[in-house]
Amino acid sequence: MKSRALFLGVAVLLASSATLAVFLYVNGVKQQAGVTGTASVSVIVSDRDLPAGSDLDELMAEGAFKVMRVPQEAQVRGAVGDLSELKGRVTRSPILEGEQITTARLQGSDQALPGGALGIPRGYEAITLPLEVARLVGGAVQPGDHVTLYATFNRPEDITVTLVADVEVLRVTGYARTAEATLGSATSQQASVTLALKPQDSVKAVLAQEKGSLWFALQPPDQEGSKSKPVVQPGIPVRGVGAAR
Repeated sequence: MKSRALFLGVAVLLASSATLAVFLYVNGVKQQAGVTGTASVSVIVSDRDLPAGSDLDELMAEGAFKVMRVPQEAQVRGAVGDLSELKGRVTRSPILEGEQITTARLQGSDQALPGGALGIPRGYEAITLPLEVARLVGGAVQPGDHVTLYATFNRPEDITVTLVADVEVLRVTGYARTAEATLGSATSQQASVTLALKPQDSVKAVLAQEKGSLWFALQPPDQEGSKSKPVVQPGIPVRGVGAAR
């Protein structure tokens, strides 16, 4: 009887240990898969710059595309998630190395985004501003980001204002957004950034580009930009100076 009781006790102990081991393993797998963290999605990117009119079938045969996992909040609207979506397609507009490929960039797409190839939100218009890369957070700004536009004017004193508090970036051309890019190498370049702006804000941006100077501030994901008080010379607040929304 004692031997039987001892045997049963050992069996229960082993079963409990096995259950605990399975629990720890499954929990570890979930953590590695990101179940307890940020959800991720698959996107297709190119390993080279693609001009408009590129035949994607030929490029796929050359292995020019790869699948990447990115956080869900970093996925560009309309991003292609499977190579099968590129079959028989031709690029409608240039695509940069490392850029998420969207259906709006492809000819003959039956999934074209509202707002045309750029996906311009209703009530907005697209405007492109050429700037030194140093003014674009050293080359970190990319499509889908939200930025704050600051402008400096001389009237006759130097004044800096929040031109537009929160702006969506539609397209960036002129520099490659790669992990190897460094601030030192990026600052010597020029880039063109296409923004979605309301007409009244486009006017302000053009004025600042022509008569003043512009700087972009990059906002973290899921955070909107906010207005700051205008300043005349460093750190001196002014009242009654018109700022953007």
